[in-house]
Amino acid sequence: MTATAMGNEDKDLLKRKYLAINFVGLVMIAAVFIYATLVEIIKRFFAPFTGFVSLTGNFLNIIRFILLVSSVAGYFLIKIIQRKYASRPSPNLPLAAIITFTLCEAVALWGLILFLLSGQALDFYIFMTISLAFFYIYFPRYDHWEKLMEQSND
Repeated sequence: MTATAMGNEDKDLLKRKYLAINFVGLVMIAAVFIYATLVEIIKRFFAPFTGFVSLTGNFLNIIRFILLVSSVAGYFLIKIIQRKYASRPSPNLPLAAIITFTLCEAVALWGLILFLLSGQALDFYIFMTISLAFFYIYFPRYDHWEKLMEQSND
């Protein structure tokens, strides 16, 4: 079935859902940049900022490793969610997108937490970069949603 064969009402509804989800995703991406602003404010206000908790180097490295492994696990969890809900026609496309956004943003939050513990801004910026890469890779595309909905109408 072609795009024109999908009813105008269906296309309008799909477009509205997509735009709402798109807005949520953009707000969540903006939150990542707000975290970066918070990191810079804390660095300057509490200079020299060494973290709110005194951690030994080994313990900090263990936490850093656990959070990096969690980020990798999050990547594969997103892949599973995308395969289950966003690779075939499903009314759960918006839900899959919201869960995906949450997992993408969680990586930046882990970086923020690590920064607050250690005082090392580089930790945050590494996790922020990973988070933004996840957003870039998994941000929903309207043409993909449209194609899936056309398949469901076949």
